[in-house]
Amino acid sequence: MKGNNLRPPFYAKSLEKLSKLNRKFSVSAWDEGIAVINFILKPGSSTNDTLSDSQKEALAKVKDILLEGSEDQTKHIPADLFANHKRTKHIGNEKTSICPTNSYLLNQFAGVNTESPRKKWKRAINVLRFINRMKIEERKRTIYRRPSHGSGSFILPEWTMLAPDIQARVARLLSWDSLSKWDFDIFEMEKLTDGKALLFVGWALLSSPHAQYAMAKQLLAQGESNLSLPLFDNMQGYRFIEMFHIPQMTLCNFLRVIMGDYNNENFYHNSTHAADVLQSVHSIITKIDRNQYIVADLEIFSVLLAAAIHDVGHQGRNNNFHVNKRTKLALRYNDTSVLENMHVASAFSRIMGDDRDSNLDIFEYMQPEQVTACRRQIIGAVLHTDMSKHFSDISKMKGLLMKKEHRDSDAIYGGWEVFPFFLHMADISNQAKHSPIAKQWTDRCLKEFFEQGDEEKKLGLPVSPLCCRLKTDTAESQVGFITYVVQPAYEVLGMMVPRVKEEINPNIEFNLSYWEEVQSKNEKN
Repeated sequence: MKGNNLRPPFYAKSLEKLSKLNRKFSVSAWDEGIAVINFILKPGSSTNDTLSDSQKEALAKVKDILLEGSEDQTKHIPADLFANHKRTKHIGNEKTSICPTNSYLLNQFAGVNTESPRKKWKRAINVLRFINRMKIEERKRTIYRRPSHGSGSFILPEWTMLAPDIQARVARLLSWDSLSKWDFDIFEMEKLTDGKALLFVGWALLSSPHAQYAMAKQLLAQGESNLSLPLFDNMQGYRFIEMFHIPQMTLCNFLRVIMGDYNNENFYHNSTHAADVLQSVHSIITKIDRNQYIVADLEIFSVLLAAAIHDVGHQGRNNNFHVNKRTKLALRYNDTSVLENMHVASAFSRIMGDDRDSNLDIFEYMQPEQVTACRRQIIGAVLHTDMSKHFSDISKMKGLLMKKEHRDSDAIYGGWEVFPFFLHMADISNQAKHSPIAKQWTDRCLKEFFEQGDEEKKLGLPVSPLCCRLKTDTAESQVGFITYVVQPAYEVLGMMVPRVKEEINPNIEFNLSYWEEVQSKNEKN
């Protein structure tokens, strides 16, 4: 079975089915593995008939693990360890584990909660009582008033300092419809706001529709005759402000500080890139079919915040540079997702821990369980932007697609099954944008890469791929990036979100053709 021509028909058919996920792209080892298992387990086949029921069951579990990825830790736990912790004995009026060591091992090394149902129920009641006490205390506070619907009481100070004609242009760009478009021009926003795109876009999205209402109200008061003030309750927006009791001033303080923590001397990894990724994640979310997704508001809030902070503190040097130079960051994070760990830790240190600043704490009035969930989700999403995980992430998403097709064609996606992937897609979206924007990002990205390459040469370090200004061909680099990274990934995303296939993927085809043409001309010269 070494050559394609010698493969059994069912094996070939299984690979053909997988190719629908890959289209013209090469089949990975993961794809081959799934196809082999499908071939072995085909009902009525000679291979299937030779297996015992237990062998078939075990092989089916292997397939499930491949399809689901390694997130479900129970799939990797020794069966007897997992089974024995469920055995209990009575001590007084309560049941307790007959083997507490097993419970400890499961909790510490597999993250499995081994509490008895009775204890879980008691803890849940205590949590609810605590929440109720917190709500009562919150009502008594006089230092904070929940924003009233449509009050327009807060407006971003930086917006009020713009010239009147610029205010109107910025307000139009920050409307819900404009922010939801894939062709949103982040460079225009960067120019109009004097490099403060992250603050403005972050405020407009995370405070929507309060931000849009406040700008419309202010412009109307200034005599904009072509405007009418819409009813607040009819305006589109996330409404996180009232949902999570976030003072808009605190949110803007946080965004302003995070924006300042970005190194805006970087050509690429700066706050404008963060604003672009934030808007792109939002655009993808608006394109999903809500009948196919179960999405919690907290999950949307988490992934948007993750987008805003995902590269904070970046110094324009990639993980490869830090590991090779053995920088303090590489040593601190043990050469593993060095920058991603730093980004998320840096952002959280602003609002948690010893250096917490209450003026920035957007979580202050959220319920403790919400804070815990939000922090966990943000950490996971930012770590998911580690580019070294790209191909395994694609396989995981293809597994999710196949699993849902296999079990139920109408199956619903959970938001956090896919939101970290959405963030990663937004992070590599440069060549999925309209050509003029894509070209600007290409120039910025390679300038930063070349600066890294120059420093690597000075330090005697291996020059990282695409970082040598003398050897890197721009067109060739983009053809490879699109062909092997962007296009296959967006094909998978397009199967999960059909509007992506219709509205975004044609941009990728156009940009690939453009760079291929440039490459061809360069080769002739």
